[in-house]
Formats: sequence, C-alpha cells, structure tokens
Amino acid sequence: MRTIDLDISWFAVLATVCGISLCYVMMNLVALNGVASSLMVLSLASVGLIVLMTLTDKRFVHIDKAGICYRTWVKIRYVHADEISLLELKKLGPLRCLKVTLSNNRRLSFPYWSIDDTELSRAAQILSVPISEKNHQASA
Repeated sequence: MRTIDLDISWFAVLATVCGISLCYVMMNLVALNGVASSLMVLSLASVGLIVLMTLTDKRFVHIDKAGICYRTWVKIRYVHADEISLLELKKLGPLRCLKVTLSNNRRLSFPYWSIDDTELSRAAQILSVPISEKNHQASA
C-alpha cells in the first residue's frame, strides 16, 4: 500500500524554541525571573519530549488510501478518506502547515509536520480529494 509518512518540521521546532526564548527574555525584563525560569524549563522540556517522541515513532502522521492516521500524546486517531473533503498547505514564510478540511467543515492542522508540494499532490491523489487553490498553485 502506498503510504506517505510525514517528517518532523525542524523549522517549526526551531521557531518554537526561539519563541520560548523571546518570552523568557521579555519576562526577565519585567522582573519575573522565577516565573520565567520555571516556564522556560517546562516549555523546553515539552518541546524536547515532543521531538523525542517523534524521533522514536511514538508520534506520527501517515496518509494512505484509507485516510489519515496520526498519534497525539497518548491516543491514535483515524480520519477516514470519505470524511476528508479538502487538503490545504498554509505557508507562512518557510513554515508550512498541512490543513485538512473534513466533510462536516471541521479542520485539522498538522503544524509540526513537514510536507512538500509533491507529497501533497500524491496525498490528494491517494485520498481522491482536491487541494485548496488559496495558497497552492498545482491542483490534484
């Protein structure tokens, strides 16, 4: 079976770490040293745990003919192909986020996963769904 396995978006992880560091500096400027240190350690530990779980395949996103299978912190979730109505790739500079629109207009986002244009086209072909034209030039 043809399966597309999404990889971790290292740029998103780096952007998160930079954002945490910026918040730490800002909190230190307003004299919240103890709170800032505690939040920094907790936030960086969370990011580290997410990266570790992803590298050991405890977190994943798989796209195949049956639909999308992904694992959050402790639960594996499935989105069946017949529930998916649209795929979209949101771009914010080098950050790229896969957004999936379901038939009930609910939206799922995968911000810490990277997918390029060819994989997105392949996923749309496998799932037999269109790609949103707002931020993407090629259609499946």
